[in-house]
Amino acid sequence: MGKKSFVGSAIILMIAGFIVKILGFVYRIYLSNLIGAEGMGLFQLISPIYSLIILTLTSGISIAVSKMVAEELAQNHLINLRRITACALFIIMVSGIVVSVFMFIFIDPIVNVILKDSRTYYSMLLLIPCIPVVAAASALKGYFYGIQNVVPTAFSQIVEQLVRITLVITMANYFLNIGLEYACTLATLGMAIGEISNLGVLAIVYKLKKNKEHSTSKKGFMRKRYIVKDLVKMSIPISFNRLITSIMAAVEMILIPRMLLAGGLNYQSSMEEFGKLMGMAMPLVYFPSLVTSSLATTLVPAISEAMSRKSYKTVNHRMSMSIQLSVILGFIFTAIFMIFPNEIGDMLYRRDHIGEILYFLSFTSVFVYLQQTLLGIMNGLGKQGVSLRNSVVGYIIRIAFVIYLIPVYGIKGYIIGMIVSSAIVCSLNIGTVVKTTGMVLDIRNWLMKPAIIGAVMLAIGRYVFYFFTIFKLNSVLTTLLAVFGNVFIAFILLFVFGVLDKREIMKLIGIK
Repeated sequence: MGKKSFVGSAIILMIAGFIVKILGFVYRIYLSNLIGAEGMGLFQLISPIYSLIILTLTSGISIAVSKMVAEELAQNHLINLRRITACALFIIMVSGIVVSVFMFIFIDPIVNVILKDSRTYYSMLLLIPCIPVVAAASALKGYFYGIQNVVPTAFSQIVEQLVRITLVITMANYFLNIGLEYACTLATLGMAIGEISNLGVLAIVYKLKKNKEHSTSKKGFMRKRYIVKDLVKMSIPISFNRLITSIMAAVEMILIPRMLLAGGLNYQSSMEEFGKLMGMAMPLVYFPSLVTSSLATTLVPAISEAMSRKSYKTVNHRMSMSIQLSVILGFIFTAIFMIFPNEIGDMLYRRDHIGEILYFLSFTSVFVYLQQTLLGIMNGLGKQGVSLRNSVVGYIIRIAFVIYLIPVYGIKGYIIGMIVSSAIVCSLNIGTVVKTTGMVLDIRNWLMKPAIIGAVMLAIGRYVFYFFTIFKLNSVLTTLLAVFGNVFIAFILLFVFGVLDKREIMKLIGIK
């Protein structure tokens, strides 16, 4: 089966994620230079609606398939693996068609009443026929995650990004010449076609792969009606969770430019500020989250498999290590974005100065990365209902900050809301995990030591930068060397302080 350790699988996803993120930054830099901050703001208006539809449809099925496949694999019921995937494909395709019809009927109110910008019409129209096809990929991803073979999904993500970039760069000049709204439509088309190519790769690998689950053994055979029942029962709470949080995220995104307007900015300036925050600065802060998102993805089947074997010690160890790695990552990149906000911002977006926004966003890093990992743990433990409640609490806090603080303090008011809400949601989720599993809080290694390392980085970070300036390199290369130099020093300190153990890391990765 080629099954790997959950951290080994996460590392493969991280490598793929790193490649995808680098390609994504090249794409975003090109796109931002092409359509400007206002165009990025317009594109970001569409993104919450896209996320609301696609993530609501796919998140539940993907997690349900990965959990069921992992559990059946653990019990050596190989005959059910592909049957589960086939049932999931049927469910998701039917659901996608229903949603597409609904979207087509109500496209005018969505564009003119909810988004309040008629320039998004063609972008929304393009998404409608793509929804069922894009959603279908989630079932295949769930299968590969369940058998803990993430290479196909990793490769498909890279192909998706390459197709998206190639399409947009090839056709950009034509679409830009006929108007900004058509350039944003091209960006949306690239997003959709990229997702479809992702499905194509997964489908080919899935069809050609000849694995051991093609056994003639009928051991543990499940009828499809029971599989469908279990998939629906498991996926609905997760999808409902995603639906509610996506609706609240969409409300939040739509309100931000309106509250900037209420604070005294004109429409163009508010869209530019919105574009700088969501289209430029936020992706930079979320870049390191490829580690935590990979952990969260692989934690679900890993925890499910260990729980089905009643290996509770393994469950707690995996969760503890994942939380520790997330907090470490958070402190390292909080320091990086605090030390070099202007250098990093100007390196990527010379026309639009995002340094100040990036500096304030740096304080969200620890909570953002930890929240992703905890979401994977909660899904693995089957605590989707509690996770939903906690997420709703977080969004209510953030929306309140959007409404009451943005008109007074601008974008800074929203960032403060992000910090407060993320901290509260993380605390609630950790409380639930501890109560459910009895996991011991390791404050010393989780929090105190990483915080000390972050403080050391803040103290020496500029000196590392000044060291590299003596080589008289260009500003981009100097900044990159300073960032890598600081991260390298941080990892040395992690081993010196005993936060990370070489043998433990090798064991988790699967190296004996």
